[in-house]
Amino acid sequence: MIRLLALIAAAFALAAGSAEAATLHLVRVVVVTRHGVRPPTQKNDELAKYSDQAWPNWPVDAGELTPHGGETVKLMGVTVREAYRAEGLLPRHRCAKPAAVTIWADGHDQRTRESGRITAEALQPGCGLKAGSVDTEPRDPIFGGSDAAACRMDQDKARAWAAANPNTQPLPPLGDSIARLQAIFAPKACEGGAGTCFTPANAGSGAAMSAFPAAGGLAEDLLLEYADGKPMREVGWGRASAADIADVMVLHERAFALLRTNTYASANRGAPMARMILAALAGKPVGGGPQSGPDLKLLTLSGHDTNLVLMAGVFGLNWTLPGEPDSTAPATALAFELWSDGAHQFVRPVIYYETMEQLRSLTPDRAEKLPLTFADCASGPKQSCPLEQLTQRVEAVLPPGCGEF
Repeated sequence: MIRLLALIAAAFALAAGSAEAATLHLVRVVVVTRHGVRPPTQKNDELAKYSDQAWPNWPVDAGELTPHGGETVKLMGVTVREAYRAEGLLPRHRCAKPAAVTIWADGHDQRTRESGRITAEALQPGCGLKAGSVDTEPRDPIFGGSDAAACRMDQDKARAWAAANPNTQPLPPLGDSIARLQAIFAPKACEGGAGTCFTPANAGSGAAMSAFPAAGGLAEDLLLEYADGKPMREVGWGRASAADIADVMVLHERAFALLRTNTYASANRGAPMARMILAALAGKPVGGGPQSGPDLKLLTLSGHDTNLVLMAGVFGLNWTLPGEPDSTAPATALAFELWSDGAHQFVRPVIYYETMEQLRSLTPDRAEKLPLTFADCASGPKQSCPLEQLTQRVEAVLPPGCGEF
């Protein structure tokens, strides 16, 4: 008898699950993307002091999207398009209706504007979709943060916040990353040779990181050389393998982890974008930015890795990518999916990413997908968070009056 009751209960549970799967549908998606592969944002003559050899040449100016970088953006755009065609959010054989798909780029940089243009064509090929942006000055607060008084960080409040919210998440260990970076950039610099010595005398690795905060950016420069498909003799002056790059990228990940875990700083800098995301998910129109409203199906914000990190801090997200050294590598896309069961709405976060080898070779032709969860809020279907609850949680950490549209 007990076994029969258990079977009946299991049948009811299965039926309920099937009913949920049958009624659950995707309403809209907001995607925050990083631009594709670029050269360092500093020119070679500015970087020369760090190394004992001349830096490699690039086909574009400092900080601009490379032709190969454009292909990494296209690969991600096609991946996102096919993922949401499969869910019925985008039409498979025709253009989406007006106001259904919006692309908004950071107008401040060529790499984000061009990434937005490529994304628009990849999402709606042949449909004439254009990426929008605002003039470079003043910078679009959605991507660059706001200078308004309500958004300015108060150092006393920042210290009070840090004291009340001690970091309990383990930071990536530095290990031998500084020493590995030194061996790639300028092996003899600490002995008086050419280049920069990254490690002060009698300092441990932690002190070295504090004394040389540029280390994370220099580590990423090596990854960008590799991701752009440069010959290995040009990647780290022939001294850096893929494994070496993974080792030094710990410095970059540690720096970003410190930003992500400081919710006070993330909220002050990221409030305009966070409010934009919440408004778009709710189908509300906003002024002075990307087109949003009840007809919106897909909004893509073409920005930077810092935007991804800030949104992780504001929304309570944390991720590592299996086997990958960079959690916000070029072309990475963070998607906020709004699902509905007919009575309630839920938000599920998803990260789309290209592996380091995929960035370099552009194969396979579809990016990887990793579902995420919001911290302490995964009670909905697909481990999602109810939209109302997520909105309340985010609004609670944003500075009042900061980034409001």
